[in-house]
Amino acid sequence: MAKLFSTILFTTLLFAGSVAAQSDDPENRQFFENLKTLCGNSYAGDVVHPEEAPEGFRDPLVAHFSGCDSNELRIPFHVGDNESRTWILTMEGDRLLFKHDHRHPDGTPEDMTNYGGWASDEGDMLKQRFPADEETIAMRDNLRSHIWKIELSRDGSTFSYSLYLYEDLYFQADFDLTEPIE
Repeated sequence: MAKLFSTILFTTLLFAGSVAAQSDDPENRQFFENLKTLCGNSYAGDVVHPEEAPEGFRDPLVAHFSGCDSNELRIPFHVGDNESRTWILTMEGDRLLFKHDHRHPDGTPEDMTNYGGWASDEGDMLKQRFPADEETIAMRDNLRSHIWKIELSRDGSTFSYSLYLYEDLYFQADFDLTEPIE
């Protein structure tokens, strides 16, 4: 009986380990590589949720896929003349990290910067969800509810950035990938 239990336990652990090894790297890496195809281009966007854009997001939106290397993507996100925000996606081994970098015009970090989280296991090669990580929650406990989602449409025409609070959509901006801007 003990031998049967050991065999079942070993088989279960072996199977679980192989499933875990298969799930993260290919989808996170493929998503990252899909975003890298946008490098060198900038795209205009619009707030699509809420219906009326919040204060601070009413000027033209532009995502610049400008800083790309094998393990990091930097996407400066401009709202009109406000160039303080950059989205950063970093591959660390088989894990994907998403952070928001906010800078003053002189390049120094704003008080609220470097927040975000690790990709959850709910993503695939076209979309990833990033629940707030411990570093983010330590900045402000109310950020515990934040989940960021980045998505490419199936037809390749749209890049979406969304913020969810406790699974409810709070903000979404869509960027038109069919017409890069200069």
